[in-house]
Amino acid sequence: MIGNVRSNHIVRSERFAVLAALLGTRLPVLVLGAVAVTIVGTLPPPTGPALWRVSPSELQNLLARWDSAWYYSIATDGYHWDPLVFRHQNVVFFPLYPVLMRLGGLFLGGPLAAGLVVSLAAFGGAMALLYRLAVLELGERYAGPAVLLVSTYPFAIFYSAVYTESLFLFLSVGTFYAMRRNHLLLAALAGVAAGLTRPNGCWLALPLLWIAANAPKTPAASTSQRLSAFVVALAPIAGTAIYSTYLLFRFGDALAWVHGQAAWGLPLAGRSPAPEAVLFPADEGVSTTDVITWTANIATFVLAAAAIKPVFRRLGPAYAIWIAVNIFPPVFTHLFLSLGRFTSVLFPLFLWLATVIPQARLSRVATGFAAVQALFAVLFFLWRPVV
Repeated sequence: MIGNVRSNHIVRSERFAVLAALLGTRLPVLVLGAVAVTIVGTLPPPTGPALWRVSPSELQNLLARWDSAWYYSIATDGYHWDPLVFRHQNVVFFPLYPVLMRLGGLFLGGPLAAGLVVSLAAFGGAMALLYRLAVLELGERYAGPAVLLVSTYPFAIFYSAVYTESLFLFLSVGTFYAMRRNHLLLAALAGVAAGLTRPNGCWLALPLLWIAANAPKTPAASTSQRLSAFVVALAPIAGTAIYSTYLLFRFGDALAWVHGQAAWGLPLAGRSPAPEAVLFPADEGVSTTDVITWTANIATFVLAAAAIKPVFRRLGPAYAIWIAVNIFPPVFTHLFLSLGRFTSVLFPLFLWLATVIPQARLSRVATGFAAVQALFAVLFFLWRPVV
């Protein structure tokens, strides 16, 4: 009886945390964006990419922002790749999210609306799974704070946008949780889907292999079950392989998604990014927003890197590996570009923060996070570069 009461209490707490995160953080970001574009507007465009519009109405055009254009182009017109032209091309964006946009758009009024629904639904699912994972790894005491910190994080704005952050967080948390609970079929499905969602999805195999190798060896665990766990751990690589196979048959280049990354610049190799199709005066100089964004990107990288060791000690090597493989490869290729956005899905970081931030200071930290997120939301929807 006590156990059932406890379980019911956890379920109620989980539902409250998820609803609070959705209603208290995701919807306000959209409201802030709507208010900002209504009052300030985006015409004339402040920057070259802002020329992309799907409607003359500011509100109807609210979801048409930055990288959403790439997912929209895939959902509406498919992939394009020309290796002879040095420009930004959509093959570097993986297919699962735009496929969901295309399918959902048949029922929800278009791909952008479908993308928002997918993002919000995936975020809710991710918060529910994160709560359960926190209970499993740390105890119920830290589950609510972990959800709070993820949802108020300054770069959590992308959970309210037509971006892959929500879906990738849902799949990566789900894969970890399924592997830890030995639900191998669910882990395999989530792993393949993660590998089809983002280029770094394949790296999920590394922490999963660690979990498989260090699973408790009980009498009930047969050799075949342990081997199955190792096979399941490779599922994210299978997802990436599926997309690569498609590119091979479609364009004759299985690694087009790798080769296309060069257009975003390879600073350590001395290669500049491809020029924008249209340049505005604001695109050529260094703005205040650029300084804020790059400072925040570097700060989040430092935070994530500093967390690796304590995460290793508190949560184990698999969680530390997941942080490392998500922050160091991007820095080696594109320096600190978009590091803030990349760290927003690093759930081990927030699990650890939930354990080190005193309860008395949690609300102040979350409020500070949310204030910066509100600022970034306004800048993002006004076409200022916080990506």
